[in-house]
Amino acid sequence: MTVTYLQEDAGGRTATNSKGIRTYTRVFLFETDSQADDAWEVGSHPDAPRIGQAFRDAWCVSVTPSCIEPWKGWSITAEYSSELELSEDPTQDPMQIRVYTEQFQKPAVYNKDDQLIVNSAGDPYDPPAMMDDSRRVLSLSRKVPSCPSWVLDYQDAVNSDTFDALGVTYAVGTGKVQSVSLGVAENRNGVTFHTLEILIHLQRSGWILKTLDAGFRERDLSGDLVNILNAGDGERVSAPVPLNGSGAALANPSLTNNVLRSDVVYDTLPFSVLFT
Repeated sequence: MTVTYLQEDAGGRTATNSKGIRTYTRVFLFETDSQADDAWEVGSHPDAPRIGQAFRDAWCVSVTPSCIEPWKGWSITAEYSSELELSEDPTQDPMQIRVYTEQFQKPAVYNKDDQLIVNSAGDPYDPPAMMDDSRRVLSLSRKVPSCPSWVLDYQDAVNSDTFDALGVTYAVGTGKVQSVSLGVAENRNGVTFHTLEILIHLQRSGWILKTLDAGFRERDLSGDLVNILNAGDGERVSAPVPLNGSGAALANPSLTNNVLRSDVVYDTLPFSVLFT
């Protein structure tokens, strides 16, 4: 049960160029001395083309063994494409990066200048109106031998460093890991791998949580918490009252003097590990 490589069939070469993507076809001839040999033995020959093997400016994407004589003669047709760079070892494939936009709706609490949206009496709308919003999403996809050890550490993590993707540098605090997915086990050339995809949500204003400093109580001059009362009737307020950032109610709340509190709610980690 011996499979012998003969030569490349020079007459089987073809090529195309479609919108800059080059494809090539090559045919390789083999011979076997046993009728028991089939496509697996022929395709596994060390001289057979392999998925990810480089040829000119392309990489092998498919291999098709075919019996061309009653049983002794075999050919392997290999297809190559320049569309996507591959490696014989799938874990060495280059990372694939793409950017797209995710659209959603959110409560319209603040205007474009971070000022509270209020009615003519100065109270926030309850409930607030809804508005369209969008954010950019960065998708990182690569082949890995197993689940990365950092997968739990990076749950909802925000970048503590700058990072580059597709020629753009993203500032500290603008990216957050949205999801990590690991595909089923696959095999290429005897190497088992999984496709890992990381989605990073990008937000130009960052991921610091900003909330209006407001409530039903305030601190008096002694520092004690007391209920806020309406100036007109002395009754407890029925809606949160803007505070001044130090625990006291604002005497005359306006669009320009409302105080926003900023809180760090996500862990920060370097994103460089996600690109390696």
